[in-house]
Amino acid sequence: VIVSRRIFFLMKDRLFYIDNIRIITIGLVVLHHFATSYGATGDWYYVEGAPDNVFFQIPLTMFTATNQAFFMGLLFFVSAYFVNGSYERKGPRVFIKERLIRLGIPMVAYIFLLQPITGFIAYRMTTDDQAPINILEYLSKGLGMGLGPMWFVEVLIIFSFVYAIFRLWKPINSDRIFSKTPPSAFAMMKTILCLGLVTGFLRTLIPVGEWIPYLHLQIAHFPQYLLMLFGGLAASKRGWLNSISVKSGWRWFTFAIVSIIIGFPLIFYFGGAASGNLEPFMGGWHWQNFIYSIYEQIVGISLILGLLGIFKGSFNFTNKWVRAFSDSTYTVYVFHSILILLVSWAAIPLKMNLLLKFIILAFPCLIFTFAISWLIRKIPYFSRVL
Repeated sequence: VIVSRRIFFLMKDRLFYIDNIRIITIGLVVLHHFATSYGATGDWYYVEGAPDNVFFQIPLTMFTATNQAFFMGLLFFVSAYFVNGSYERKGPRVFIKERLIRLGIPMVAYIFLLQPITGFIAYRMTTDDQAPINILEYLSKGLGMGLGPMWFVEVLIIFSFVYAIFRLWKPINSDRIFSKTPPSAFAMMKTILCLGLVTGFLRTLIPVGEWIPYLHLQIAHFPQYLLMLFGGLAASKRGWLNSISVKSGWRWFTFAIVSIIIGFPLIFYFGGAASGNLEPFMGGWHWQNFIYSIYEQIVGISLILGLLGIFKGSFNFTNKWVRAFSDSTYTVYVFHSILILLVSWAAIPLKMNLLLKFIILAFPCLIFTFAISWLIRKIPYFSRVL
């Protein structure tokens, strides 16, 4: 009875809507990379080809551009939101130890096992060389090493160490650092504008698509990521999410959708993207860079605020299926690269328009990725890390 009551109160205090947001966001990560395989703008292990014409590319690019505007920022916000409580419950030593186990072990496993295997599969899918080659020969050429999508986990490890060091050096006085009341809509719009300008100026030096060697980080997106890490800490420390409503969530979400429907085609057309030249949007002293940087933050922050409000008001529930998906999200993130690559490999004989191919395969790919990840967590001891 005592155990049952304890579980009841733990479940009662759990923010189910955060779990559900995590499911949706990780699902979008999977579909984002899968779309890149079939013509969306971006880098991925395997790209089957370019769409037949620019009009087929626009939906895929709009999809991935919208994802890029918010989904990693939202994941950083959610990750930071739980850091305060975890540190205060466990103390610095246990906090860092558990972070190294939970984050460090999967990252090392990815670098030395999953990344070489994934890279080798992609190499065999794309090379025209018919000479026999095994994975050892592939690795001997200096290929196959890297972080891939685990750069996100790398940043969380760095963030955890910096946070723990800061807490040891100087305890946080939340009254001085964080406001008791969440920012108003007007304050958020000013923040969005400033964030867009900072992002634009940063991209004059480091454009989108330029990676820091070895660390595998795209600094061009980091102004939003850092803001979301800080925002997650503030929201947790001062209870900002308690005041967010489903009504405000729908307002922000509607604003984001209208911005996408109107803004993206206008910027795409007048910026010259229809000709295939996307470089001015990626960075440099181009008006396209600054306009797109501001647009990206308008869409990204609005979607983050919108989803938090909508899910809090309408999707704050769980059941055995939702829990299964929620428990598997981290495993999906770690393993999704190789899993969606296997789907693309199996679908190579299917010859059709790439946009149509993505639409047909997207849902089966998503279910396959979550199902295999759920099975992986059933392997003894794996659930302790994943």
